[in-house]
Amino acid sequence: MTNMNRRSFLKTSALAAATTAFSGMLPTTNAAPEKTRRPAASNKRDLVMRMLDANVSHSYIPAGFFMHFPRNQRSGDAAIRAHADYFRATGMDFVKIQFEQSYPKCPDIKKPSDWRNIPVLDESFFEPTLHVIRGLMSELKSEALILPTIYGPYQMAKQAVHWKTLVAHANEDPEAVKRGMENVYLSVMKFVNAAVRLGVDGFYTCTQGGESNRLAARPVFENVVKTYDLLMMKQVAAATPFNILHICDHDGPYDTGDFAARFADYPGHIVNIPNEADGKHLSLSQAAALFQRPVMGGLDRKGVLATGTPAQIRATVRDLLRDAPDRVILAADCTVAPTTPIENLRAAIETAHTFRS
Repeated sequence: MTNMNRRSFLKTSALAAATTAFSGMLPTTNAAPEKTRRPAASNKRDLVMRMLDANVSHSYIPAGFFMHFPRNQRSGDAAIRAHADYFRATGMDFVKIQFEQSYPKCPDIKKPSDWRNIPVLDESFFEPTLHVIRGLMSELKSEALILPTIYGPYQMAKQAVHWKTLVAHANEDPEAVKRGMENVYLSVMKFVNAAVRLGVDGFYTCTQGGESNRLAARPVFENVVKTYDLLMMKQVAAATPFNILHICDHDGPYDTGDFAARFADYPGHIVNIPNEADGKHLSLSQAAALFQRPVMGGLDRKGVLATGTPAQIRATVRDLLRDAPDRVILAADCTVAPTTPIENLRAAIETAHTFRS
């Protein structure tokens, strides 16, 4: 591709020319002596699912990045087309579906006791996102895992009520706020159950609320946030074979000094990590040891990925992967900047694919 930012990528009609990255690019199996040799995976679905097998050597490193599309491409057939074109143009290894709906605003929640009035949503509320899932399942499930995004109940609740109000009420009377969080959890599960019935392979499950500038006090975090995160994520894990836990640092850092204690027992077959925790850099290898499972991430969404050249990105990815654990998916720490050039994402993904060949 020539220099191309997100907007020009989404407007061009020549996307088909950018979809050849994966053709013929299957892994070379160079199993370590202590690993079992297995037949090479035959498609992206198999390549990513192999990340869950600790008994094989992983000569292929999957990769994936995500971005929010323009508002006119966040629902309906336009959203299906945007997701599919982006998947093929970048060469990424799975289909991560953005969740672009918001919980209805609840302006009448003025005090903690008002949280009992937050509504439980009907499944029909989620139909715009379910429509996108159906379309992408039809078009891409034979090629790659289909993983819709789900936000934890805390994240959905702060769409209904400003986060400052939510945090203040949770600190004042966590038991009262929990009555509302239960309603939000029940709503999210209606979406989860509907998506499972459609046949999704898993979910990209997000958690927030434990940042040092949010519910930093551990007892409150565990009571109001973690309780419902775990209820949701355990049911998701029981219903689907492949789930990515995303510990989101969009709202602030996790420098409370107890990152491991907060999150190490969260479900998720893969963990998409922040780049820092407890005030220190969190490497992919450190995260793999902490969570005892495959990890995903490594690149700063605001760093060289967004501002560098493809050559600089290839060099950065090679340096990063030299110290990466065996089971790793290259990604950013969160959703990439909307102006990130597509050729930069493609360079990162291609470098990961060929690094161990």
